[in-house]
Amino acid sequence: MKKYALLLCLTLTGCTGGKTIFPVTAADIQDRSLILGAQQAVQRGQYQEAEQLLSKYVYRTDKGDLKIQFWGLNGESRKIAIDTVISLLWETGRDQTLAQFAKEYLSGDEYKVTMCRLSERQAHYPEAYACWNNLGHEDRAERTIRTEAALRILGTE
Repeated sequence: MKKYALLLCLTLTGCTGGKTIFPVTAADIQDRSLILGAQQAVQRGQYQEAEQLLSKYVYRTDKGDLKIQFWGLNGESRKIAIDTVISLLWETGRDQTLAQFAKEYLSGDEYKVTMCRLSERQAHYPEAYACWNNLGHEDRAERTIRTEAALRILGTE
């Protein structure tokens, strides 16, 4: 049983330092090219093009949740796809979908920072302050409070 567990670990999770025993295929190369193209499209502000390139790997569930296809992408391509979707959702202001997607695919500080940024962008300043403070980003927390104070002084909030 231990042999099967080790083999599974080596092939699926990349216990071999990021490399699996499976060779890189033409499909892997094509996937990576499409995902990197989508990433560049997001950086250029060509969001429809990015969505079109990602459509092979991203779908919506019956409940409307955004998901990355589980099968068919190798580990590194999957990570790049997730990062690209996060960037696309951020840049296009789809905060509710971003929060759902981040909860599903990010963990640790990556998830926490994303949620802090969302709170700040949505002008939930006390929540953003607490979030940044809990992460130990005191400067960012203070900047959040200063932003809220400035908006109150200017009467724009």
